[in-house]
Amino acid sequence: MEKYHIGQEILKEVKAKYPSVAAFARELCKSSSATYEIFGKTSLDTDLLLKVSKLLDRDFFREFSEKCLNGEVAVEDKDMTENHLNCLLPEDELHIFTPYNYEMVFEEYFLLPRRKPLVAFCRRRDSITYIDAISRIGEGFFGEGKVKELMVDKNALVDFEAQIPHMTALPQKAFVVCYNGTGLQNGFDQIILLSEKLLAASGKHVVVICKNNSCIENFGHPKYISYAEPTFDTWKERIFACVLDNSQNDFVYYRELFKAIEGRGYINAIHSCLISHDVEGAQQHLAEARKLSTFKETVVSSDMTLEKNDLWEGYQISSLTVRPEDKQLLEHRFGKHYLGKHYVSMFFEIYKETGTIDSTWGTFGYIDV
Repeated sequence: MEKYHIGQEILKEVKAKYPSVAAFARELCKSSSATYEIFGKTSLDTDLLLKVSKLLDRDFFREFSEKCLNGEVAVEDKDMTENHLNCLLPEDELHIFTPYNYEMVFEEYFLLPRRKPLVAFCRRRDSITYIDAISRIGEGFFGEGKVKELMVDKNALVDFEAQIPHMTALPQKAFVVCYNGTGLQNGFDQIILLSEKLLAASGKHVVVICKNNSCIENFGHPKYISYAEPTFDTWKERIFACVLDNSQNDFVYYRELFKAIEGRGYINAIHSCLISHDVEGAQQHLAEARKLSTFKETVVSSDMTLEKNDLWEGYQISSLTVRPEDKQLLEHRFGKHYLGKHYVSMFFEIYKETGTIDSTWGTFGYIDV
């Protein structure tokens, strides 16, 4: 059984109740770096623990005492602590952040050992906004003026490489590079290689902003266009990677819409599990679908479904609502009659007393687009 790690329990509460670690640090009257140190601790000073408990509205004193008495408290280990802290930048997943929750990932990156560049993908129109925000976060750790912003054009990569020896001598502690190029063949490979070279030569943090306007092209057959996934697949062992989605959730929307068109979306996976009576598999897919920023679920009262009785209730889940301008993508592939059916929304019934899904009746439903 995994031992109780009080620092990690505090981190879970911070993630759930604060927009960023910096916001919690301000309430705690500590620096962000000092606050991150708390997350690595297996025990805390009583005064600090009291303040943390009050801010997070959770009685860590009681929890910690009970775990101590039962011998369930973790022993502090440096390697384990680093692995625990590296929770927002896993090396095997392309994480997606919105304008409302991206700060924590950059806070964590600036606190990690400088061993990999961080490559972040965003829409072209949002790049300057994110550069300014990332620089502000970095200066919160290193001090004012300690983050160097660089604009690099795809036609100036040779010049950028020539400047690396000079940049290693600069007083800044981190570089934020905005790359003006698109796709692997147009320079993502080169800028990532050069960011690795800059990091190795300077020992400083390097963040690379790559522009990625995800979309679905429809020239006879729908085609999903995005540079984030192929870049991640190629470089995931040598970079940290994330997507900075916009407030309209365009990245998540177009990726899930294309999967739905191809019959590979979350709704398809859930339905397949229900047909084969694999409730555990359906629940697993549903849990993953809930992570989508576009996901919605609705419980419909029983008198609005088949009017059976109060023992049953209708339940609808949808991985996304198709935008009016995109409905022709489904019309083209399936015809107007099938618009919205089978691909983005599902309706089934649940037995109220036990929560059991009636998978024999469960089927796909329509969604208004």
